[in-house]
Amino acid sequence: MQKIKILFAGESAVMTTTHIKGVDSFTHYSYSEGVRFIKPKLEEQNVEVVYMPCHDVMSKFPMTVEELKEYDCIVISDLGSNSLLFHPNVLRSQAMPNRLDVLREYVSQGGAFLMIGGYMTFAGIENKARYHDTPIEELLPVEILNYDDRVELPEGFHAESVNPDHPILKGLPSKFPMMLFYNKLVVKKSAELLLVNYEKGRNDPILVVWDFGNGRAGAFAPDCAPHGATPEFLNWSHYGEFFAKTIRWLARK
Repeated sequence: MQKIKILFAGESAVMTTTHIKGVDSFTHYSYSEGVRFIKPKLEEQNVEVVYMPCHDVMSKFPMTVEELKEYDCIVISDLGSNSLLFHPNVLRSQAMPNRLDVLREYVSQGGAFLMIGGYMTFAGIENKARYHDTPIEELLPVEILNYDDRVELPEGFHAESVNPDHPILKGLPSKFPMMLFYNKLVVKKSAELLLVNYEKGRNDPILVVWDFGNGRAGAFAPDCAPHGATPEFLNWSHYGEFFAKTIRWLARK
């Protein structure tokens, strides 16, 4: 299996917890990386993962198409648009390249891009991810809502294949393990719809791909990590294979 190299940005969080005990309180901080679930599974599929946590994106995410071409695919998961827009120099009132434009041009020139769902992708919680009406929405095979797009299903749902012969899905079960969350998206004309949630009368896209210019882009609406990704999905024998096949197809590898 040919080795490919990706840049995976996002899936980290710094958390603040305040304990109030009567009239006294104290605060502590913790750090977590959701990438710990997907990264080793991709590496088992001969995918080299260069990982960039959320707090590094502002200063370290590539600024040019040429830098992005070092990678076969760019993956963004649970990372809002502001982290890409606000290089530290922008906060000092210095003009810098718009990295959303840079990503669109990278894909147009033959690159690959995958956005994975979460509270800080697509529209996100309280519309804070804010990818609607941006170059990222232009390159993606889906329209992004301009309001909080979360679909919370605590009872769970199962994504179903609508094109089992597609190279991404070929050989995988037609019904995926239970998940609890996804971002609601609208499929664009000429895009390929591969996975859907049909349960309880819904008809919501779960995985959509298409060609954009000379490249390819995909949108996976659920999480790749908790809470939306359940232990059933994370421990699924095809978990790493599914994401690796998706990335390889997007990268034409």
